Amino acid sequence: MFNYLSGEIVQLDNGKVVVDIGGIGYEVFASSYTLAECKIGCNQRLFTYLQVREDDISLYGFATMQEKNMFLHLISVSGVGAKVAIAILSGLDSNSLANAIFTGDTKALTRIKGLGKKTAERLILELKEKVVVDGQTAVTPLTTNPDIPLTKAMSDAIAVLCSLGKSQMEAEKLVEAASKLGANTTEELINLAFRIN
Repeated sequence: MFNYLSGEIVQLDNGKVVVDIGGIGYEVFASSYTLAECKIGCNQRLFTYLQVREDDISLYGFATMQEKNMFLHLISVSGVGAKVAIAILSGLDSNSLANAIFTGDTKALTRIKGLGKKTAERLILELKEKVVVDGQTAVTPLTTNPDIPLTKAMSDAIAVLCSLGKSQMEAEKLVEAASKLGANTTEELINLAFRIN
């Protein structure tokens, strides 16, 4: 129903932000990373997800489409509701979370407050393929510069970036640039790619 809201931030609360749009204050649940992007008195665009249940209507907001996409992946997992997904996204930013899921890093996931080992394993089991390809049949080699050898870390980083909403070509260019700047591991490549972007 709502793709995004854009208005003045009038209140920041624990896990919530209030956005004033035309004199109406919209209460939006958000992760700690999105809350950090919001400043009282400033205009902010939040990508949104409206949850309608029998006993409740709640609005969830995200500073980036990448975070919203990851949230949608999380709530598709059995036993993970919207509030749990927000808690997970407060424990790890979306690209680090995607990397942890892709690499099967249960230790990183269980360090998130309230996320047990069984749920972490279920996230890995159910989302690993979605995080890797996200609807694409395969990750293709770097096309921007065929002279640069494609390492497994680079291929993995491209897959994660695609799962977070980047196009294949954009992901390849970012990973290639990150590699040239000295990033080697999947995590380094992803983090540097987002800083370049």
